[in-house]
Amino acid sequence: MRRVLTILAPVIALTSLIVITVLLVQYRSHIRGHSLGLPNANLHPRPSNMLGVNIELLAESAGTIDKTLNTISNTGFGWVRQTFYWEPEKFDWVAADILINSVIENNLQIIAVLTSSSISDQPNKFSQFAYEFADRYSDQVDTYQIGDEPNLISAWGRTPSAVEYSNLLATIYPLIHQTDTNATVLMAGLAPTTENGPENINDILYLRQLYDSGAKEYFDAVSGKPYGFNTGPNDRRLSNKILNFSRFILLREEMEKAGDSSKLLWASQFGWYDPSGAANPQTTWGTVNDEQQTNFTIAAIERARREWPWAGVLVLDNYSPGIDIHNPRWGFALTTPTGANRKIITDLKNYLSVDQRSVAPHGIHPAASPYAQYSDGWGFSNLGADIPQIGSSNITFTFEGSEFGLIVRRGNYRATLYVEIDSEPANLLPTTQKGESYQVLTAPNLSTHVELIPIADNLKPGKHIAKIRADRGWNQWAIVGFSVGNEPAYNITFITLGALFLFLAACGYMIYNHKSVRTFLNDMIMYFTNRVNMLITLCLGTVFWISAGMTWGQNLPQLFVRQNEFVPLAVTTISALAYYVSPWLLLSLLSLTALLILFYLRPDVALAMIALVIPFYLYPKPMFERMFSTTEVFTLLATAAVLIRNIVNLSSLSPDISSLLRLRLSSLDKAVLTFATLSLISILSANELGAAITEFRVIVLEPVLFYLLVRIIPLTKTDLVRISDYFVIGAFLVAIIGLIQYILGINLIAAEDGVLRLRSIFGSPNNVGLYLGRALPLAIAMSLLSQPHISKLRRAAYIAASMCMFTAILLSFSRGALLLGIPAALTAIIFYYAGKRAIRPFLVLLTITSIILIVFSSHPRIASLTDQTTGPTFFRINLWNSTINMIADSPITGVGLDNFLYSYRGKYISPDAWQDPNISHAHNVILDFSARLGLPGLASIIWMLYAFFKTANRTISTTMDPKLRLLTIGLTASMINFIAHGLVDASYWFIDLAFAFMLTISIIQKIANIDDHAKST
Repeated sequence: MRRVLTILAPVIALTSLIVITVLLVQYRSHIRGHSLGLPNANLHPRPSNMLGVNIELLAESAGTIDKTLNTISNTGFGWVRQTFYWEPEKFDWVAADILINSVIENNLQIIAVLTSSSISDQPNKFSQFAYEFADRYSDQVDTYQIGDEPNLISAWGRTPSAVEYSNLLATIYPLIHQTDTNATVLMAGLAPTTENGPENINDILYLRQLYDSGAKEYFDAVSGKPYGFNTGPNDRRLSNKILNFSRFILLREEMEKAGDSSKLLWASQFGWYDPSGAANPQTTWGTVNDEQQTNFTIAAIERARREWPWAGVLVLDNYSPGIDIHNPRWGFALTTPTGANRKIITDLKNYLSVDQRSVAPHGIHPAASPYAQYSDGWGFSNLGADIPQIGSSNITFTFEGSEFGLIVRRGNYRATLYVEIDSEPANLLPTTQKGESYQVLTAPNLSTHVELIPIADNLKPGKHIAKIRADRGWNQWAIVGFSVGNEPAYNITFITLGALFLFLAACGYMIYNHKSVRTFLNDMIMYFTNRVNMLITLCLGTVFWISAGMTWGQNLPQLFVRQNEFVPLAVTTISALAYYVSPWLLLSLLSLTALLILFYLRPDVALAMIALVIPFYLYPKPMFERMFSTTEVFTLLATAAVLIRNIVNLSSLSPDISSLLRLRLSSLDKAVLTFATLSLISILSANELGAAITEFRVIVLEPVLFYLLVRIIPLTKTDLVRISDYFVIGAFLVAIIGLIQYILGINLIAAEDGVLRLRSIFGSPNNVGLYLGRALPLAIAMSLLSQPHISKLRRAAYIAASMCMFTAILLSFSRGALLLGIPAALTAIIFYYAGKRAIRPFLVLLTITSIILIVFSSHPRIASLTDQTTGPTFFRINLWNSTINMIADSPITGVGLDNFLYSYRGKYISPDAWQDPNISHAHNVILDFSARLGLPGLASIIWMLYAFFKTANRTISTTMDPKLRLLTIGLTASMINFIAHGLVDASYWFIDLAFAFMLTISIIQKIANIDDHAKST
């Protein structure tokens, strides 16, 4: 039992830590913008009807206006938003009178947008117009928006200026409130944009500039435009560079940073654009179909109701954009140009009729809210509701949420409120002997003040009814309002506490029961102490050798060779870092020169450095106004160094030249050269020649050069292990970077239902699974080495690297890696390593995998696999069918390197898969090689794989060297990952995957040569 616990403790600790991290990161994503607990009492009340629509009716006849507004009202809208354009000495007051009177007659409220093309040129005259407008309509209009989209040059009339707009607000705000004391002055709706000036300014930045300029005191609510663009309302990604519905949260966060959290944030325009509704469609606002438009809109309203208590009125883009049938905004409209209802208005009417207007959402609601039903006798004023002295004093409040609170005015008076929720006592209040829950209104310090009192929490999701009965308290205006909270459904408390308990218990067991932990820590301290001492010695030694070289003429190559391995590795690493991080071109060139010399002296170290930097090709080095991948630069430098080395030593037939002359092409060598030749030929069939040439250079030629370098450079067993170690270290760095990002909640990708996925240095989480899937089997295999073939510290390093990489793959939620690549690689390691004894561990692995699949079968990332109508399986099938058609048209030459994207979206994409046209590969290793290179290309990869496995299997079966055997097992498992994961995703055609492939097959061939040589001697 103790042995089992010893093995399980670190597994439990790691698993618990992973669970805690994932839960916390996911929870943070879900709750951002979602106010927890009861909304604060100082938050402005939400409008009772939260939905409005933009209209453009000033030019219409009175009959058309009345008919349109009647339809809008009957649909369930509570608000309309109309723009009133002012020009100097020109404004049609009669048309405005007709429209506003009709709005009132149809029981609607209006947002009057006051703007002008000369708003920035004549601010004083425009301010006078705003005052006259408010004075004329103060009894009919309560909400005024000053200007629109001032962060765009097209709307402001000149270069946008937050200071100028702030000054305009400072002038108009007191004028409007002077004539209409109940007015709500809305800040102009800020247009969503990622630009940072000067012509257009990011809406988030513009709002920040407004607050910095002191505009906070000159508007009653902020206004934004949370268009959904191409994604639905549950796209929870938040970034200044991302335009989506959730961007609304960033505006809210700016308000909170400025200490302006009591105000509401209105959506003056929002929606999703269906181009089929417009005669002249545009893609400015993204595109969706009519079904998505309806579903997204309703889901957005629901999200705002349930998650955003700070959200005010949500105004759809338009009912109809006017009389111009060529206006592209018809894609937002609720009707067609002929006046017919579109699907969205019909579905909205059905949605709004289902108790939406009788149930209070998440937020603050005033005492006189329509969600509250009072018995006779209650009094109402701006102070709230006053308890009647005679008769019944009951309130029924209907709400939807998980928490409920009352905003009351407490003071030096005696009164009691008896409250029940859904006919049960309120769970946060004390109860009488009769079981009635109650709240005393007498203030503890007898001072009069308004206070939010929590009444109930942990209520089940859905509709609830609060019944309140007041006893005494008249003339105190005791009821000020109601607060409704709605906790996120994503509750992680118990799971997190459980995981934390398991983590602490496992760590405690390991520390308490294992002396080896203390020994290991001591070893680590000694190790780093020795390394520090070695660095000091290195520095002193460098000074000594430089002095000795100057004195005795010591050759640099001899200096490099005579020292231990730490010297060339350290100097090469420092030179590489100096090249990469240097901001100065001269230093970069000097570092490159130093690297060329170092690669010349130790080409084996050059190969290790290339293996290290493979995954970092996405972060190139700028030089000479061009970008150069470090992987590419190191490969070309190493090639040049080897060529120079051989040319210099040609007369003496150096070992490099001798090995090249004696090199007999193996089957694997021939397959690689055939692949490279076919790739070169395929360029001729490519329509996009530039893309094909680039892919040939970086994904075919340079990886093949790396393969040839491994083959021709004399390498020892130690050299091969070092190259493999550096490959693992590079992958380990990718994992560490990703894990740190995941913990900090940065650079993540939101998938189904907001699941956050780790992507580290890559553009996609799937690339994490692809690359780490190649390195993880190697690290696991090498960790199986036993003493004396490996030290404890080295083995611990392999294990640590394996754990980090597996964790990163797990958090990437790469289905191909977790369901295919990793299980296949682990199975290969088990059978290759254990042989006939592999059945038992294999069954254990199979059982664990099956349990995990069953447990997570309902997870969106797994459940979506069975959806063959909209999920990833649906798109894969359509993609594969399209690729088969592509191959059928070009079976011999293929479409050419890096031409898949252009052929796919230009000709072969299935109509059912129109949502994702920008796919650059076939997501299947067989189809990918066939599409790019034709069937001969498919034959070349089959040849390479056949030669690889034949060589690897022979080495595993015959080698007597444990280290070489496990290295071969690890590389073979890595190749099996290449095949398994490549069945549903990329396989070779990315720079990192191409280099990893060539590294794997070249080292296998080199091991076979070394092993054959050892046997022959």
